[in-house]
Amino acid sequence: MPCRNNGDFLQNIINKGLDMGASYCDIRFGKSKVTAIEVKDGELKKASSGEEEGVGIRVLYDGVWGFFSTNDTSEESLTNALTAAMKMARSGSTKAKEKVGLCEVDVIRDKVIWKPKKDPNDVPMTEKHKILSDMDETIHKIEGIHTVTSAYSEGTVEKRFLSSEGADIQIEMTRVVVQVNLVAREGAKVIGYRGRIGGTCGFELFDAQDPVEKGVKLGESAVRVLRAKRSPSGRFPVVADHELTGVFIHEAVGHATEGDLVTSGDSILEGQIGEIIASENVTIVDDSTVKAAFGSFPYDDEGVKGEKKQLIRNGVLEGYILNRETAYKLGMESNGGARAESFTARPLVRMSNTYIENGDHSLEELLKDTDYGIYAKGTRGGQVDTAKGSFQFSAQEAYLIEKGELTIPLRDVSLSGMTLKTLNNIDAVGNDFALGDPGYCGKGQLVPVGDGGPHIRIREAVVG
Repeated sequence: MPCRNNGDFLQNIINKGLDMGASYCDIRFGKSKVTAIEVKDGELKKASSGEEEGVGIRVLYDGVWGFFSTNDTSEESLTNALTAAMKMARSGSTKAKEKVGLCEVDVIRDKVIWKPKKDPNDVPMTEKHKILSDMDETIHKIEGIHTVTSAYSEGTVEKRFLSSEGADIQIEMTRVVVQVNLVAREGAKVIGYRGRIGGTCGFELFDAQDPVEKGVKLGESAVRVLRAKRSPSGRFPVVADHELTGVFIHEAVGHATEGDLVTSGDSILEGQIGEIIASENVTIVDDSTVKAAFGSFPYDDEGVKGEKKQLIRNGVLEGYILNRETAYKLGMESNGGARAESFTARPLVRMSNTYIENGDHSLEELLKDTDYGIYAKGTRGGQVDTAKGSFQFSAQEAYLIEKGELTIPLRDVSLSGMTLKTLNNIDAVGNDFALGDPGYCGKGQLVPVGDGGPHIRIREAVVG
């Protein structure tokens, strides 16, 4: 296949772009092999495998981007794609009010293969189906469970990035994920519950994490929530588990540090580098180097090496997540923050694995020092406004804290507030770091991400 094996073939396309007047050109080749299985209430609903490959070409002409992608990787097709990208850029350059610039980066030539210990492509489909069947059968034994939908997916991707600056990077990596969606019912009461396990790895994932055990815990939690009491409303201390902590960090903090939101005036953190924006207990990073984590990668989609990005250190804002364009605007360096869903999409500024680092308190200490409050676990989703700095999340499971002890199970617990005030209200951080369930972040495109942290205590949050 010339796109994978013949760098001269792709380099010729890049050279044509420069001859047409582009000041910069890059090419991203991608090939993915995906398997997906779904079981609902014991019935196999889907079992499919497929492959896709193609090329995305990006050019910069007179400070304006042009982009075009194609599944046809012949020289004629790529030349046509290049011509279309150039036409788009030229057309845009006559109307652009602001010209794009790119910060300088190291020109890298590398080949990275993150080889799984157990390649899922070597595992029979029947074995993958059995995981879901066992989950379905075991979870259905829990009294109160009405519906179980479980799904398995795997994807192996080969990528190659070349640029007019001389970069040539090849990557191969695999991700595996199992998820389950439950519905528990008792009379007129109905509750939904969900969870995932996954990683940038192979079938060895299931040696470390048992999906059936995970499913049973989720089912038991769903039934507890179904029979729980409604949450009190008001302002309370809140202890958040690692999953809810991670979602708060991802949604309220991570997005606000994305360079494109910062430079467009849509982030409360614009111009705040070096300022105290959180409690001194709070240190937050975005780290694409975490071994086997769902959001990890060796190089971003602009050929910049992935790294551990320091966003907040001891309460002080130290950095943003940046691609080359936003780094140039801010007079900073790109830190590997450009990601695209596939070769069909242009890279955007995106998170990888975003989390708060460990403190020095045990969960018991966080609870013991709370006379009356809420212990909240997991998330059903929520809303964030990065420009106004407000948020609202719903927990999957919660308990009342009374005199340092967990007492009454609660349901319908939502947390809301202002991001900066909440960051300053984190008065204690646990020492039991863990990543939460893997996920996919949407921003016009879906990319795999991770988030998490230890338990944290928020001195006061609005609970409803």
